Amino acid sequence: MESWLRDIEGARSAAEVVRHARDFCALLNPRDLEALPGETRELRIDSDADIAPARERLARGCAEARDGEAAKARDLLVLLTRAADRLEQLGSEAQR
Repeated sequence: MESWLRDIEGARSAAEVVRHARDFCALLNPRDLEALPGETRELRIDSDADIAPARERLARGCAEARDGEAAKARDLLVLLTRAADRLEQLGSEAQR
């Protein structure tokens, strides 16, 4: 997990952040998200605009899951949170 987070922190563009987030999502098995409500399990990251809404849906789903049942989903939540933060940083840097 740490290497994924480092990759996102080191991303130099929104496209890189999206690629890392999408690649991480592709590694998850559907069973990893079983503890989440149905609509929360369907995550699709096609662009930088998808990351914040996916993170919000996932946060709601994780809040509803019992402890221990959604460990992989919580890892994904951490990753998407970091991705959203990095996108914000990149946007701020571009405005300077």
